[in-house]
Parts: sequence; structure tokens; C-alpha cells
Amino acid sequence: MTVPAIGFDDLPALQAAVSAEFGPWGPPFRVTQELISAFGRMTRDEFWLHMDPERARRDSPIGTTIAHGFLVLALTPALAMGSPLEVTGYRTVFNAGLDRVRFVRPVPVDSEIIGRIRLAEVSTGSRGTRIRFEVQVRVVGTAGPALVYELLVAYE
Repeated sequence: MTVPAIGFDDLPALQAAVSAEFGPWGPPFRVTQELISAFGRMTRDEFWLHMDPERARRDSPIGTTIAHGFLVLALTPALAMGSPLEVTGYRTVFNAGLDRVRFVRPVPVDSEIIGRIRLAEVSTGSRGTRIRFEVQVRVVGTAGPALVYELLVAYE
């Protein structure tokens, strides 16, 4: 899919690209127990719901371990979501933060997740252009998102 190339300082064109429609879902990414356990050890979040398959099988309402919400968030770059546009002409670009992060549904071990993105808002700042993207991550085969958030990107 070809996406439009728009200069970071072309506010009318960027604002015209804002859409309520999301791009296509990216390719699936499997969330394994090995990945969940490594994240738990690294962050020292070793709660049994993530780390203990036997106890989760016995005591979890879904019968299995689940991924940490922050692991799912950290995996979004791996989801290879296609951007709805190519921003051009900037000198620097940086992640300016996240807004409205919500962990909506659990991500069970060995499920596959997919992501999609949309251009939600464009504004100017004292040093350049700020773009707000809305991101959704879903477990393959489920109806609603597991994670939603807004990604803020600054172009100067």
C-alpha cells in the first residue's frame, strides 16, 4: 500500500490526512511464555498471573498466564503497523510521549497480537509539528482491542 508523503511543515496537507479510519492490521506476533517470563524477570514484575503457568491454569479466570500490559505496549514496534503517511523534510523526529494508555483485555500466553494505527491530530508547536497517532492492539480472533493508546510524535 502506498502512503502519501507529506512535509512536516505542510499543515493543511497533514490536517487533511487526519482520519477516523485506521490503516490495515499488521502481521501477527506470537506472545510466548518465554517472552513473558523474560519481561517479568527484567522488570521484576513476577506476579504469578504472568509467571506461573501451573497456578494460572488452576487459579486464573482465563486458565492460563497472560502478558504484562507493559510488555504488550513495549511490543508495538514489533507489530510492523503501516503508518498512514510518510512525514518528510524534518531535521529531527522524536517520541514525545503517550496519552490515554488503556489495557482493555488480557493477552493470553501463546496468542498472537496485531496492531493498527491512524492519524488522529496534527498541531504546531514552537519548534515544529506534533502528530498524535491512535494505536490499537488486538488478540487475533477476538472482537475488541487489548490495548489502546495515543502516540505523540514531534517533527522539527
